[in-house]
Amino acid sequence: MKPGGPMPTRTADPRPPDKYPGRGRYPSYLAFGASGAFLMISALLLIRGVWALGDGGAAWDAYRGALGHPISLVYHGVAFIGLTWFALRLFRLFPATQPYRMGPIKRPADAVLVAGLYGVFFTVLAVGTLFLGGALL
Repeated sequence: MKPGGPMPTRTADPRPPDKYPGRGRYPSYLAFGASGAFLMISALLLIRGVWALGDGGAAWDAYRGALGHPISLVYHGVAFIGLTWFALRLFRLFPATQPYRMGPIKRPADAVLVAGLYGVFFTVLAVGTLFLGGALL
């Protein structure tokens, strides 16, 4: 359909949403999205480690030496905090994505589902820490 003639178009002036970016829920949304950088950088470091394994013992030793650099240690400390926060926040969002029924049984209450995810997360974290620390083999 064509308009009958030229007509004025009413548009609002472009502006950011109210309270953006410093108040309301925006800071946590932005931090959650920015945590993707930790995921990407950590994945690239892991790929580099696998590549170093394929290049031989000297490359592996150089890679391990680079992981001991203070900048790398600071990054991994910050990334651990950021990725833990990311995972725990993701677990809080998880119940909203699940169907009401899981097969023949009803879905557990949201609080139970989140508590179960937290329990599994911290159990895997503790066992992984003990394994990497040499206490479990």
